[in-house]
Amino acid sequence: MIEKSPFHRGNRMTPKRQQQTENRRGQIVEAALACFIASGFHQTGMRDIADAAGVSLGNLYNHFPNKQALIAEIAAMEALEKQNLIDTLAADPASPAVRDFAERYLRLCERPEDVSLTAEVLAEAARDAELARLFAANRRRLASALADALRRGAEQGDIDNGLPFAACAHWLLDALEGCAVNRVLLGAQLDDADISALIDKLLSPAGGKR
Repeated sequence: MIEKSPFHRGNRMTPKRQQQTENRRGQIVEAALACFIASGFHQTGMRDIADAAGVSLGNLYNHFPNKQALIAEIAAMEALEKQNLIDTLAADPASPAVRDFAERYLRLCERPEDVSLTAEVLAEAARDAELARLFAANRRRLASALADALRRGAEQGDIDNGLPFAACAHWLLDALEGCAVNRVLLGAQLDDADISALIDKLLSPAGGKR
């Protein structure tokens, strides 16, 4: 007789069991991420993930019913990481907060695993509308928070570049992400000083004064 899972016994789990479950889920997600980066979303199967995680296929399905659920979990993890950046943008005054954000975001985007994941997301997005929706939603939230910070900076008299706030936010994100991809995948170097000059241009203060 198959024992009912703890979720069927009044949805109660002991703290120790809950921690074990969370650890196992984390182990599976890390393995899935490594598989996706190595082989791509499309080519990776659930058995590949189970083997990489060191769990049985049945145990994997107990935690994640399909590959899409794993992709959604990875997107949720990315959203949580980007929330930390969004919190940075909430600081005042806005102009230094945006500069701090830009530096931190570039370093985040330059992590090899992030560059590889971004490349896989872009490649798979044309085939998987749900995947595209999940990761696009993360970026929209980030761009919206950045646009709000730029607007606050303009209201505070520190930012006056004449550009629409939403467009400026997307351009800045595009520039930082593109720079990271070129550095990691192509070895193309754009000096930090050049990046700072771009940020300075986008954050030109009112009257041209600093």
